[in-house]
Amino acid sequence: MIDWLRLRDLREHRRGRALEVMLADRRTADASVGAVQAAQGALGQAENAKTRHWRAAAADPGLDIASLAAAAAWSRVLDGAIAREHSAVDEAEANARACARALARSREALIRAAGGVEKAGRLSESALSLGRRREDARLEEVAEDVAAARWAARATREG
Repeated sequence: MIDWLRLRDLREHRRGRALEVMLADRRTADASVGAVQAAQGALGQAENAKTRHWRAAAADPGLDIASLAAAAAWSRVLDGAIAREHSAVDEAEANARACARALARSREALIRAAGGVEKAGRLSESALSLGRRREDARLEEVAEDVAAARWAARATREG
């Protein structure tokens, strides 16, 4: 016979574990969104640094070929930093997408686990109800047997 209370407890335990996993995945996903924002901020700073560099170079009244060559060399260094920041943003966004997919999977697992708890509860209630109906039927049979025995005993005494 199935131990319905144990089954319900087991399903509840699984639901609890699924909730823990989902919460951990949510924290990871939130952190990955923060990492994307930080990477985008660093990219913006690198791009702003290049813009400021060229504005400063253009505003220099003594700008000559040598100064322009030095500014261009420094601009290439800044371009390298911008490229690295773009790569960091791409990596952070890919990680954030992976974390979002993991969070979606863990939410689905939690929903399935909660459904399992609900189903086990319904089955448990159904089994208890069936047991009560069977017990009621047995009590009725016993009551009928007792009544029949009393009637037979009375008929024997009177007859």
